[in-house]
Amino acid sequence: MTRDDDAEEDADAEPVPESDPRHIDPAGDLADAVESGDLDLSLADDQDAEDLRDLVDAAESGELGPVDPGLEAQVRIARALLGDLDDDDHE
Repeated sequence: MTRDDDAEEDADAEPVPESDPRHIDPAGDLADAVESGDLDLSLADDQDAEDLRDLVDAAESGELGPVDPGLEAQVRIARALLGDLDDDDHE
């Protein structure tokens, strides 16, 4: 097998599933736990939901630079918290 064969083989490889123990993504795992409800988070009394909305908006508009796994996890967690706040407001 030559180097070209190896590259071709890698291109056909399946992506590593998130449940794979070889794939380490603590920020993503934390976001998964928050989104699934396994980890219950809430805003502190001195925190403002508008700050979370600003974070999400800034990330989505590209103001915070290129998306990396940490930023993606922060946005996912912020959205989950905002969703919980919106649900609480409608009750």
